[in-house]
Amino acid sequence: MHLTLFQILALLGSGPADALTLLERLGRLAPSDVPSLPALYRHLRRGLDESWLVVVGTEEGDSGPGRPRQIYRITAEGAAAVRARARALDTFTALALEESGGEGT
Repeated sequence: MHLTLFQILALLGSGPADALTLLERLGRLAPSDVPSLPALYRHLRRGLDESWLVVVGTEEGDSGPGRPRQIYRITAEGAAAVRARARALDTFTALALEESGGEGT
């Protein structure tokens, strides 16, 4: 799972959101890792394809006429996938933070 999709799924754990809201939240939490809007939509599409996300509705945007915003929600499969990825990241984080005397080995 790509880091951006992991971040999207983690953010959706706190409740449904549209793409622009997700992009704003990503910008606040990881300002140096904010994806472009097309990249964000690619990751959302992947989440939908993997059944990790579903579209639960639409809402009209404030920005004028156009397509209504889709509202995304994480599925049970998505929650399980993000937890598994988080456990894997925890393992690698622990390895990276270990104090080892064998630097450069």
